[in-house]
Amino acid sequence: MTEYQTTLSEQTPIAITIGNFDGIHLGHQRLLQELRAMAQTLQCTPVMVTFAPHTLMVVRPDMNISYLTTLEEKLSLAREYGEVADSIVIHFTPEVAALSAEDFMNNLCARFTIKGLIVGADFSLGHNRMGNVAFLEQYGQQHGIEVRAFALEKDSQTRISSTRIRTLVNEGHINEANTLLGHPIVLGGIVIHGDERGRLLGFPTANIRPDKHKLLPPNGVYAVRVTVPNDSSGDLAESSTVYNGVTNIGIRPTFNGKERLVEVHLLNVTMDLYDKYLRIEFIERLRGEQRFSGIDALKNQISIDVQQAQQILASRRVSH
Repeated sequence: MTEYQTTLSEQTPIAITIGNFDGIHLGHQRLLQELRAMAQTLQCTPVMVTFAPHTLMVVRPDMNISYLTTLEEKLSLAREYGEVADSIVIHFTPEVAALSAEDFMNNLCARFTIKGLIVGADFSLGHNRMGNVAFLEQYGQQHGIEVRAFALEKDSQTRISSTRIRTLVNEGHINEANTLLGHPIVLGGIVIHGDERGRLLGFPTANIRPDKHKLLPPNGVYAVRVTVPNDSSGDLAESSTVYNGVTNIGIRPTFNGKERLVEVHLLNVTMDLYDKYLRIEFIERLRGEQRFSGIDALKNQISIDVQQAQQILASRRVSH
């Protein structure tokens, strides 16, 4: 039995697109725009159908998978950049992976009222990826679903893909990754209690322990923007404020640290961030992680980092 997590009732007529949508990059955003247009024509609700965990984690358990976006980040970005607020999250298991394309679609249609389906031209689903566009078009004709294949545009070098963006993030090419994403690399997480060393240095930091499969940029220091919820509900979509900040990713070698942490320092503002869910957007890499001779050398470098981050962030207006 396929398990779903959804914002919808069974009776709501919907138009869907299906995929992992890791990163909600520019290609995904164009697909979501087409989905919205189709839903408008069919007078129904646009819905993103995605999977948790990422399908490769189940299909290729031998691979070490790191994703650009956690489920929570992905759904938030789809709302913000794709303007698609509703979702169906399929709990992806070996049993779901073994379903034929027809059984997969039958399960979905038994549970939801699907009027339209739009996918990328090279899309396929189901066991052995038999559910290609030709299959889906035939299935749509039999079940009264309008099916459209959308040719994803290529940029100047090669198709925008999550795989390519993951490589860029891994190598620390933040600007190039952000360009292909169409938004900054994001990291969401709850602020945990650390050893409060940043406070002693005069630069209090909020510590976030990332999801263990989350792909982070390389260790180092970054100019970032940080979205902080304004109320206790913690819902960034409802009410939040964006602050400039500096983030350090690493093990803090000056203090002989071992665990990889993400520490964020807000510029020109002090507030209690414990237990709040923050969203960090990576704007630019400032430097790699270094071991300093002592506290004073580290404090001096942090002051330089803060100044540099302020200049970079002042020159980059928040777009969208």
